[in-house]
Amino acid sequence: MSFPLQGRIQIVGSGAIGSIIAANAQRHDIAYSLAPRTRDQLTQRLITYSGQSVLLNHNLPVAERLQDSDLLIFPLKAHQLQSAAQQWQQRVSPDTPVLLLHNGMGGLESVREVFKKQPIYLATTSHGAIKLNPHEVKHTGFGRTMVGEAPDNYRDNSAQSEMVMKVLSRCLQPVTWQQDIVRALWLKLAINAVINPLTAINDIPNGKLDSAEFKDQIGTICEEVAQVACACGIQAEATELQKNVQQVIINTAENYSSMHQDLARHRPTENEAINGFVVRQAEKKGIDVPVNAFLYNKITELEADYS
Repeated sequence: MSFPLQGRIQIVGSGAIGSIIAANAQRHDIAYSLAPRTRDQLTQRLITYSGQSVLLNHNLPVAERLQDSDLLIFPLKAHQLQSAAQQWQQRVSPDTPVLLLHNGMGGLESVREVFKKQPIYLATTSHGAIKLNPHEVKHTGFGRTMVGEAPDNYRDNSAQSEMVMKVLSRCLQPVTWQQDIVRALWLKLAINAVINPLTAINDIPNGKLDSAEFKDQIGTICEEVAQVACACGIQAEATELQKNVQQVIINTAENYSSMHQDLARHRPTENEAINGFVVRQAEKKGIDVPVNAFLYNKITELEADYS
């Protein structure tokens, strides 16, 4: 079933989550186009969670200029955001809504330097997907999506907000609107700060973290993140964070984290936006976070060893 959307969605990059968005947009007759960083990375096929093969339609050209009825989506890694935003800086109107969808924190600050007036939306999802090769993506697990307005949006964006919700409710469902999206992102940050580095360093799938071997370490990471979050004005309790982490470990037991996949393929990780972000915020607040610091430094070392 389609729904009325005056404009189109422009997806920047051709990664795993962006490809899921594109396939679902196609299924719901939503006009979309993918703009891969290089043509040889363009996703041609999505393998759905049920095993169906979906060929993506690339007949719609990349937009020359986006209007306020369009939606610009950046489902990228945090370190890719600013340069990608700069490529689109002259191709958006002051009212074009921009959606950031990445692991970790700090993306808003880098993108806001480029899009100073545009309404920005922040989202996080627990859908799982992997890129099998440059042209194929597999949807490995269903999850939930949360979205909300960036706290520095300065005018009424109710029309754009409704449109963002309509798009995500069809392209990355189920989706819930978060009045305090920043807190939701901190809660997701805690999950990533545990699962990503521990699975990457130990070369294990997520489910292997559900053991006594990692219990104390997981608890300490959550305590450190909660302490830093509270110092930054975010209500968070270590017990809540640990419960969330445990649930994701169980729900994604057979999955390999994105950081594990990145290290295995010698790709840049999201370390700076995850444990690195925790460490930098802790330093600003004068808080000691030894376990997060250890994990951050270890992943940095492993990346430096790429040959």
